[in-house]
Amino acid sequence: MDKNARVTAAEILKVVPITRKTLWLWQKKYLFFPDPQKEAHPGGKGIVGYYPAWVKERCQKIYALQRQGYTIKMIQDYIRVELTEKSTRKVLIVDDEKKFADILRGYFNKHDFLTEVAYDGLEAGLKVVQFSPAIVILDLALPGLSGINVCKNIKQNSGIKDVKIIVVSGDLRFSEGDVHSAGADQYFPKPVDFVKLLEVCEEYVSVPEE
Repeated sequence: MDKNARVTAAEILKVVPITRKTLWLWQKKYLFFPDPQKEAHPGGKGIVGYYPAWVKERCQKIYALQRQGYTIKMIQDYIRVELTEKSTRKVLIVDDEKKFADILRGYFNKHDFLTEVAYDGLEAGLKVVQFSPAIVILDLALPGLSGINVCKNIKQNSGIKDVKIIVVSGDLRFSEGDVHSAGADQYFPKPVDFVKLLEVCEEYVSVPEE
Protein backbone atom coordinates (compact mmCIF):
# COMPACT_ATOMS: atom_id res chain seq x y z
CA MET A 1 0.00 0.00 0.00
CA ASP A 2 1.19 3.48 -0.83
CA LYS A 3 1.93 5.03 2.58
CA ASN A 4 0.87 8.41 1.25
CA ALA A 5 -2.51 7.18 -0.06
CA ARG A 6 -5.68 8.62 1.44
CA VAL A 7 -9.38 7.80 1.53
CA THR A 8 -12.54 9.76 2.23
CA ALA A 9 -15.44 8.74 4.45
CA ALA A 10 -17.50 8.06 1.33
CA GLU A 11 -14.87 5.64 0.04
CA ILE A 12 -14.78 3.81 3.38
CA LEU A 13 -18.57 3.49 3.48
CA LYS A 14 -18.57 1.92 0.02
CA VAL A 15 -16.76 -1.15 1.40
CA VAL A 16 -17.86 -1.16 5.06
CA PRO A 17 -21.67 -1.36 5.55
CA ILE A 18 -21.98 1.16 8.38
CA THR A 19 -23.53 4.61 8.72
CA ARG A 20 -21.69 7.91 8.90
CA LYS A 21 -22.75 8.15 12.55
CA THR A 22 -21.05 4.82 13.30
CA LEU A 23 -17.90 5.97 11.50
CA TRP A 24 -17.98 9.16 13.58
CA LEU A 25 -18.34 7.14 16.81
CA TRP A 26 -15.43 4.89 15.89
CA GLN A 27 -13.32 7.96 15.19
CA LYS A 28 -14.37 10.43 17.92
CA LYS A 29 -15.65 8.34 20.83
CA TYR A 30 -13.68 5.12 20.58
CA LEU A 31 -10.54 6.56 18.96
CA PHE A 32 -10.03 3.62 16.62
CA PHE A 33 -8.27 5.96 14.17
CA PRO A 34 -7.35 9.68 13.90
CA ASP A 35 -9.49 12.55 12.70
CA PRO A 36 -9.38 13.18 8.95
CA GLN A 37 -7.23 15.93 7.51
CA LYS A 38 -9.58 18.53 6.11
CA GLU A 39 -8.79 20.22 2.81
CA ALA A 40 -10.61 22.28 0.21
CA HIS A 41 -12.42 20.13 -2.35
CA PRO A 42 -10.35 19.98 -5.59
CA GLY A 43 -13.47 20.99 -7.51
CA GLY A 44 -14.21 23.91 -5.20
CA LYS A 45 -17.19 22.18 -3.60
CA GLY A 46 -16.59 22.81 0.08
CA ILE A 47 -14.29 20.86 2.42
CA VAL A 48 -13.25 17.20 2.20
CA GLY A 49 -11.82 15.08 5.02
CA TYR A 50 -9.03 12.64 4.09
CA TYR A 51 -8.06 9.66 6.24
CA PRO A 52 -4.82 7.67 5.84
CA ALA A 53 -5.55 4.72 3.56
CA TRP A 54 -5.01 2.20 6.39
CA VAL A 55 -8.18 3.51 8.08
CA LYS A 56 -10.29 1.68 5.49
CA GLU A 57 -8.66 -1.62 6.42
CA ARG A 58 -9.04 -0.80 10.12
CA CYS A 59 -12.78 -0.20 9.62
CA GLN A 60 -13.15 -3.46 7.72
CA LYS A 61 -11.44 -5.28 10.59
CA ILE A 62 -13.58 -3.59 13.25
CA TYR A 63 -16.74 -4.47 11.35
CA ALA A 64 -15.63 -8.10 11.01
CA LEU A 65 -14.86 -8.30 14.75
CA GLN A 66 -18.26 -6.88 15.61
CA ARG A 67 -19.89 -9.49 13.38
CA GLN A 68 -18.02 -12.13 15.40
CA GLY A 69 -19.53 -10.75 18.62
CA TYR A 70 -16.65 -8.61 19.87
CA THR A 71 -17.68 -5.74 22.17
CA ILE A 72 -16.20 -2.25 21.83
CA LYS A 73 -13.93 -2.94 24.83
CA MET A 74 -12.71 -6.18 23.25
CA ILE A 75 -11.99 -4.37 19.97
CA GLN A 76 -10.11 -1.62 21.82
CA ASP A 77 -8.00 -4.27 23.55
CA TYR A 78 -7.41 -6.06 20.25
CA ILE A 79 -6.16 -2.87 18.59
CA ARG A 80 -4.03 -1.93 21.60
CA VAL A 81 -2.29 -5.31 21.60
CA GLU A 82 -1.79 -5.12 17.84
CA LEU A 83 -0.14 -1.72 18.15
CA THR A 84 2.00 -2.32 21.20
CA GLU A 85 3.20 -5.84 20.45
CA LYS A 86 3.34 -6.11 16.67
CA SER A 87 4.06 -2.63 15.41
CA THR A 88 7.58 -1.48 14.66
CA ARG A 89 6.24 2.03 14.06
CA LYS A 90 7.11 3.27 17.54
CA VAL A 91 8.67 6.69 18.05
CA LEU A 92 9.86 8.21 21.32
CA ILE A 93 10.00 12.02 21.18
CA VAL A 94 12.40 13.56 23.70
CA ASP A 95 12.19 17.32 24.07
CA ASP A 96 11.73 19.67 27.03
CA GLU A 97 9.76 22.09 24.83
CA LYS A 98 6.41 20.53 25.64
CA LYS A 99 4.44 22.39 22.99
CA PHE A 100 6.84 21.30 20.24
CA ALA A 101 6.93 17.71 21.52
CA ASP A 102 3.14 17.49 21.66
CA ILE A 103 2.70 18.97 18.17
CA LEU A 104 5.27 16.52 16.77
CA ARG A 105 3.54 13.67 18.57
CA GLY A 106 0.20 14.60 17.03
CA TYR A 107 1.78 14.78 13.58
CA PHE A 108 3.29 11.31 13.85
CA ASN A 109 0.10 9.85 15.33
CA LYS A 110 -1.77 11.05 12.24
CA HIS A 111 0.70 9.16 10.09
CA ASP A 112 0.13 5.81 11.80
CA PHE A 113 3.00 5.89 14.28
CA LEU A 114 2.66 4.88 17.93
CA THR A 115 4.32 7.60 19.99
CA GLU A 116 5.47 8.37 23.50
CA VAL A 117 6.99 11.60 24.83
CA ALA A 118 9.72 12.27 27.39
CA TYR A 119 10.52 15.78 28.59
CA ASP A 120 13.96 15.18 30.16
CA GLY A 121 16.94 12.89 29.80
CA LEU A 122 16.18 10.64 32.77
CA GLU A 123 12.61 10.00 31.61
CA ALA A 124 13.95 9.30 28.11
CA GLY A 125 16.24 6.56 29.43
CA LEU A 126 13.36 4.87 31.24
CA LYS A 127 10.95 5.06 28.31
CA VAL A 128 13.45 3.69 25.80
CA VAL A 129 13.49 0.49 27.86
CA GLN A 130 9.77 0.40 28.72
CA PHE A 131 8.33 1.50 25.36
CA SER A 132 10.91 -0.19 23.08
CA PRO A 133 10.74 2.39 20.27
CA ALA A 134 12.18 1.79 16.83
CA ILE A 135 13.17 5.47 16.64
CA VAL A 136 14.07 8.18 19.14
CA ILE A 137 13.69 11.81 18.06
CA LEU A 138 16.04 13.54 20.46
CA ASP A 139 16.66 17.13 21.51
CA LEU A 140 20.09 17.93 22.97
CA ALA A 141 19.35 20.74 25.44
CA LEU A 142 17.53 18.69 28.08
CA PRO A 143 17.30 19.30 31.83
CA GLY A 144 19.39 16.87 33.86
CA LEU A 145 20.97 14.29 31.57
CA SER A 146 21.88 15.95 28.27
CA GLY A 147 20.73 14.67 24.90
CA ILE A 148 24.32 13.81 23.97
CA ASN A 149 24.60 11.56 27.02
CA VAL A 150 21.19 10.03 26.35
CA CYS A 151 22.40 9.18 22.86
CA LYS A 152 25.65 7.66 24.13
CA ASN A 153 23.86 5.62 26.79
CA ILE A 154 21.46 4.13 24.25
CA LYS A 155 24.19 3.17 21.80
CA GLN A 156 26.36 1.66 24.57
CA ASN A 157 23.51 -0.54 25.85
CA SER A 158 23.56 -3.84 23.95
CA GLY A 159 19.84 -4.37 24.53
CA ILE A 160 18.72 -1.16 22.84
CA LYS A 161 21.68 -0.07 20.69
CA ASP A 162 19.80 -0.82 17.44
CA VAL A 163 17.28 1.96 18.11
CA LYS A 164 17.58 4.66 15.45
CA ILE A 165 18.34 8.08 16.92
CA ILE A 166 17.42 11.27 15.09
CA VAL A 167 18.71 14.41 16.77
CA VAL A 168 16.51 17.46 16.25
CA SER A 169 18.07 20.40 18.02
CA GLY A 170 18.80 24.10 17.98
CA ASP A 171 21.65 23.79 20.49
CA LEU A 172 24.65 25.48 18.87
CA ARG A 173 27.11 24.04 21.41
CA PHE A 174 27.23 20.79 19.45
CA SER A 175 28.16 20.31 15.80
CA GLU A 176 26.76 17.68 13.48
CA GLY A 177 30.05 15.83 13.93
CA ASP A 178 29.58 15.77 17.71
CA VAL A 179 26.10 14.36 17.24
CA HIS A 180 27.26 11.54 14.97
CA SER A 181 30.21 10.79 17.26
CA ALA A 182 27.73 10.24 20.09
CA GLY A 183 26.02 7.59 17.96
CA ALA A 184 23.12 9.45 16.34
CA ASP A 185 21.94 8.21 12.97
CA GLN A 186 20.57 11.52 11.67
CA TYR A 187 20.77 15.19 12.55
CA PHE A 188 18.21 17.92 11.81
CA PRO A 189 18.66 21.51 13.02
CA LYS A 190 15.64 23.35 14.36
CA PRO A 191 13.30 24.54 12.99
CA VAL A 192 12.80 21.11 11.46
CA ASP A 193 10.84 20.22 8.35
CA PHE A 194 8.24 17.72 9.63
CA VAL A 195 7.75 16.24 6.17
CA LYS A 196 11.45 15.41 5.75
CA LEU A 197 11.62 14.07 9.30
CA LEU A 198 8.65 11.80 8.59
CA GLU A 199 10.26 10.56 5.36
CA VAL A 200 13.39 9.48 7.25
CA CYS A 201 11.31 7.69 9.89
CA GLU A 202 9.28 5.91 7.21
CA GLU A 203 12.52 4.68 5.66
CA TYR A 204 13.73 3.35 9.01
CA VAL A 205 10.57 1.32 9.69
CA SER A 206 9.83 0.17 6.15
CA VAL A 207 10.08 -3.55 5.43
CA PRO A 208 12.26 -4.35 2.40
CA GLU A 209 10.30 -6.03 -0.37
CA GLU A 210 11.33 -9.60 -1.09
